[in-house]
Amino acid sequence: MHDPDVAPIVIAGTPVHEVLENEVSDIVSRMVTRHRELLTDYRRLPYEQLHTDVTSISQAAVSYYASWLREGRQPTPAELEHLGSSAMRRAEEGFPLESVLAAYVNGFEQIFRKLVEPAGPDDLAAVTTLSIRVFEFVRHAMQAVTSGYLDGLRPKLAQQNNAQRDQLSALLRADRSAHLMDPANAGFASYYLVLSLLLGAHPDEKEVGVNKAIVARRMLGRIMSALSQSTDDQALMSIGQTGGIVLVPLRDPDVDWDHWRRTLDAMSAAAGAPVTAAVAVAAATVVPSVAAEAADVLDVVRWFGKPPGLYRLDDVLVEYQLTRPGAARRQLASVLEPLDSYPELVTTLMSYVDAAFNRRRTATALHVHPNTVDYRLRRISELLDLDITQAPGSHRITAALAARRAERPR
Repeated sequence: MHDPDVAPIVIAGTPVHEVLENEVSDIVSRMVTRHRELLTDYRRLPYEQLHTDVTSISQAAVSYYASWLREGRQPTPAELEHLGSSAMRRAEEGFPLESVLAAYVNGFEQIFRKLVEPAGPDDLAAVTTLSIRVFEFVRHAMQAVTSGYLDGLRPKLAQQNNAQRDQLSALLRADRSAHLMDPANAGFASYYLVLSLLLGAHPDEKEVGVNKAIVARRMLGRIMSALSQSTDDQALMSIGQTGGIVLVPLRDPDVDWDHWRRTLDAMSAAAGAPVTAAVAVAAATVVPSVAAEAADVLDVVRWFGKPPGLYRLDDVLVEYQLTRPGAARRQLASVLEPLDSYPELVTTLMSYVDAAFNRRRTATALHVHPNTVDYRLRRISELLDLDITQAPGSHRITAALAARRAERPR
């Protein structure tokens, strides 16, 4: 609706809406040319689409803006829906949202430059008013475009997520038939990289008053984004706030492990938190058993207090074997039974091993004086009849503690 109280914006003696209405074709042509100059994704568009769909929505946007300036009004729902519908089509085509938004900002910049080009010193107030109206238009347009794009993206993502979830489930089921797993029949790869992930806590989670669930979701989203970028969106993921499983299709079993170490570093950097992964390569038909083994390797890494990083079975062979279920593991875990009545000694021992047998680091972790750690270590040695500060004893304690953690998982 026209607002009679809003005077037209006049620059150099001409109402700016008249400039837009009289030169819309030239302005749009310059806008589209500028899109191709600045934005790689627009240079990749077919000529026909650039000069039909893109030009059409650009003409509509400029005409809407001219109308808003002429009538001194806000955009109508129908006008915003038109902009949103165009963005929805871009989403369905897989065109990046960032490029769509950049094109609108570029377009508004071209409009503003065109309108203020003849401005003189006496037009300062008009230029200021125009800049405010430009920002209003940008705000309305960005909201409509983003909303429309997401509306177009949601069904596509849901379909993709369902397909990936079904494929992941099929790969992890131990009861599927070999016929169904034939890559030629169901689109499965011949080999998969299996990643079992453990996600550390983000520092923000320790802040008082911070919503930990939001911190965890943001961290998880960044990790998944880093994985998607590294795998060209091919990774099959089931990841929660503390970790999960990832399968990455491979053409052959030869893997560049340095690449995956860099990928893990990128995931950790993106998340702002430590990420640990046990990794292995599996043929499609044996993914369940290899995934179970990777989960076991990750447990071993955690039990032995290994630092964050990428681990293969070869990296923890001895530790892995020490913690396999059976009489030997139970006997090894029983070495620590004399400490069952002394929880503070168990905690001290665990911290001591995790700190690589460094008493000062242990004291710092426990927030106690180093002398207190020394006293507790002597008490542990007495109860176990084992000098845990010397190599033979420390090795046995490390293995016993890992066995205990395996027998009594937290």
